[in-house]
Amino acid sequence: MSDHYNNHNGFHCNDEQLQNVLINLIDSVAREENALAHLIKAEADKVQAFVGKHCDFPTHPSNNEIIKLNRSVTQLLESIVMKEWLLLKKLEDTLEFVKKPNKC
Repeated sequence: MSDHYNNHNGFHCNDEQLQNVLINLIDSVAREENALAHLIKAEADKVQAFVGKHCDFPTHPSNNEIIKLNRSVTQLLESIVMKEWLLLKKLEDTLEFVKKPNKC
């Protein structure tokens, strides 16, 4: 029979429920990391197409177009860094929760 925990609100959970919640939290972090990796890859492909395989700027962009692309890439990367920080906090909080003796 699984152990039951009782939190300060009177909520009861068992080891299996707790394990499922923790697995779902960690899985959600992994899925979000995968999605961010796809965004980064797509952005890298966009930059590669813009710059060209030999860094020869095949579309002959103007300075303003280069600056516009640079700003776009910077904004996306800043957003990804913020999301990474949130995912790190989510993972740290999950791991901290696992260390607590009375988990629920």
